[in-house]
Amino acid sequence: MRYIKGQRLALVSPWVLAAACALLSLIIGVFAVNNYRREKSLMTDGLLERGATLIRFVTSGARASFLDGVRKGLPPVWKWSEHMQEILEHAAEHPGVHFLAIVDASGNILASSASEKVGTRVDDETLTFIGSIAQGVYDQGRFRYRVGGSLSESGNATAFQVAALFVPIGKRELELQGSRLNSLNRGGEGMMGRMMKYHLFPPEWSDELERVSLQKYGILVELDLAEFNKAVRQQFLQIVILSVVLLLVGIGGWLSLLTLEGLKGSQSRLSRIRAFRDLLISSLPIGLIVTDSKGKIVLCNQFAEQIASVAENEVVGLIPEDVLAPELALALNMDIADQKKSPAGSVQREIILPDAQGVRRTLQLNSLCIVESEGAHAGVMLLIQDLSQVKSLEEELRRSERMAALGKMAAGVAHELRNPLSSIKGLAILLKSRFQEKSTDQETADILVQEVERLNRSIGELLDYARPQKLIKADVHPEEVVQKAVSLIRMDAESEGVRVEIQVEADLPVVQADQDKLNQVFLNLFLNSIQAMEHGGRLDIRVATQGRNVLFTVKDTGCGVNKKDLPRVFDPYFTTKPEGTGLGLAMSVKIIEEHGGTITFESEPDVGTTVVVSLPCM
Repeated sequence: MRYIKGQRLALVSPWVLAAACALLSLIIGVFAVNNYRREKSLMTDGLLERGATLIRFVTSGARASFLDGVRKGLPPVWKWSEHMQEILEHAAEHPGVHFLAIVDASGNILASSASEKVGTRVDDETLTFIGSIAQGVYDQGRFRYRVGGSLSESGNATAFQVAALFVPIGKRELELQGSRLNSLNRGGEGMMGRMMKYHLFPPEWSDELERVSLQKYGILVELDLAEFNKAVRQQFLQIVILSVVLLLVGIGGWLSLLTLEGLKGSQSRLSRIRAFRDLLISSLPIGLIVTDSKGKIVLCNQFAEQIASVAENEVVGLIPEDVLAPELALALNMDIADQKKSPAGSVQREIILPDAQGVRRTLQLNSLCIVESEGAHAGVMLLIQDLSQVKSLEEELRRSERMAALGKMAAGVAHELRNPLSSIKGLAILLKSRFQEKSTDQETADILVQEVERLNRSIGELLDYARPQKLIKADVHPEEVVQKAVSLIRMDAESEGVRVEIQVEADLPVVQADQDKLNQVFLNLFLNSIQAMEHGGRLDIRVATQGRNVLFTVKDTGCGVNKKDLPRVFDPYFTTKPEGTGLGLAMSVKIIEEHGGTITFESEPDVGTTVVVSLPCM
């Protein structure tokens, strides 16, 4: 890698490097000079504006003080300089102000923020600076500034000075003030009112007022240059730092050209990683739906598409409530507070949701908030797991445990009942022999014997269900089992008006089974179907292979079974027939399970019932 970089540098012309360095230096120099000038201009304007503001403040204060004295009846020769002294001292209290002074045309200081300067004379350089102000009518916008020697005792070699003409009060302003006072005193007849009515001011004041109004002085403000010098130093420091930064940027840009090829390779590897990640997420055996901080779907993998019956390109960018089932949308509507309430760190719930084929599935939903490093809510991740098979196995296990317990109890009860039943039957026969022929008592004894025999048969069936079956397995052809069972129920089918249709697939494999037990299963299934079609119908029997299993499908058009009774059809002693014992289907399930097969039952009222028996083949 080092060799390749050195080779690339060797291929670059020295003149190209020199031109790049010269261009970079020119850019840095122009940028630095412009920044320096701009910063100096801004600081100068700021100091000038500050000095001008102080001059306006002093001018306004001086005129207000002069007119206030006139309104109070004081002659214009009152100690005006002392009032100016107070104003200047007050203005000097502002931060960054060194010195303020009122100077006459000869350079004498009439008033100053530093009282010890009053009566002294400014230096020639400062007098020249003040005298450079344009003569003529006073103009507030006419200010002069310079960076020169300091008149204060701050110890600074130089300071920023701002100067302007200073006129205490003009004649026109006196007239306007007099007119205002006349209007205010129009209703009175006092001495001041009569004086203002006939004469603006007393005659003895006129000359003095005229002299004061024609006087023009200079006002000088001296400001601290510490901030100015500090800003200049900072500007130089910034120029140095910026030069170094630009140099580093130039070096970094040059190095970035050398690493461009490596960046392209990294982007290619990143694209492959992203593609692999997308494939991995899509192939997960659990559903995954992710929303962003705005609640919009950003990811939906293949398993989630199947469960929610949606397509990812149709739901990405949309709100879950608009495209998903309400149960799934509710699971995605959570925040960090909901997650903290859950001990498991995620919100879990189970729902039952039909898929696109209408099959009801039991789903476990795990909702987990996605939290950024700052603790902000970034979205919600929903994991969907199909628990339908697990729930089915759990239900089958519970049913098997319940049946085993019931079988043990039934075996014990049946054993205890058989001996008393034998005694009852013997006593009933003995009583029958002592009654007259064809008498009512003899008929009653016959009924007692018949009921005892029927009860004994039920107990026998119960014992057969409870005790383990000893299977005698052999090679059995599926079509022979079906044909033999149909031959046994054909007479019953014809008497009930039921048409039997048989479809047997060719070349069916043989199964290892007990043929007598299988005959018992299918005979029971066929009789149940015929008995469900009291007004005639059709019984379809189909035998076919599916993978390594043989499927026996028995479908009738009978009365069907209510949905609420479907989970109980394989329970012992559950029956919907008046004379049924409720052990037929229970025995059939037990026999099929002992053969390693399964039996399923589907029914709809007034439509019919379909039973599918699956047996493993050899």
